[in-house]
Amino acid sequence: MKITKVILIAMSVCFLGCKDQKEEVKTEEAPVVANNVKVTLDVTIKKDDDLQIYYTETTSTDFNEKESLWQHVKGSESPQKIVFNIPEDVLPTMVRLDFGVSDNQEAVKFSGIEFEYYGKKFTSVGEDLANYFRPQTEARIDFKTGLIEARFQDGKRIEPAIFPHEVPLSQALDKLYKNK
Repeated sequence: MKITKVILIAMSVCFLGCKDQKEEVKTEEAPVVANNVKVTLDVTIKKDDDLQIYYTETTSTDFNEKESLWQHVKGSESPQKIVFNIPEDVLPTMVRLDFGVSDNQEAVKFSGIEFEYYGKKFTSVGEDLANYFRPQTEARIDFKTGLIEARFQDGKRIEPAIFPHEVPLSQALDKLYKNK
């Protein structure tokens, strides 16, 4: 009788324990691929600030506020990835990057940029950035170190920005957009 009780208890425990376990079916979902261009900047910005990216869909560098995006950045001593999602159905061929509006911002370190479209990527880092970008006259950039420094005029900081080298950047982006 004791053996029967022990067997019944063991079977009950096993049955109840097994009842709660569900067979896990692992399914691999296809990665979500956005149908817009994502631009990611690798930067180090020491103080809170706002960055802006301008874009055009032509070879013009006549940038305007309507074709721009802002991104607030929390200051940090560590590098950060700052993401700009270009609106759907917009394929920028030119971009301008503005590195902060804060008057007390220190030098910004710009380490790289990545453009992503339908899972394909174009990346430029370090000194290679000089092949695709140039500083505006009011900014200084050392492409070896990535440091971008603002200039001052009448005691006021002028937002540092970098402009595209039109032909190399448009060719690289055109290649990215083909065969999506």
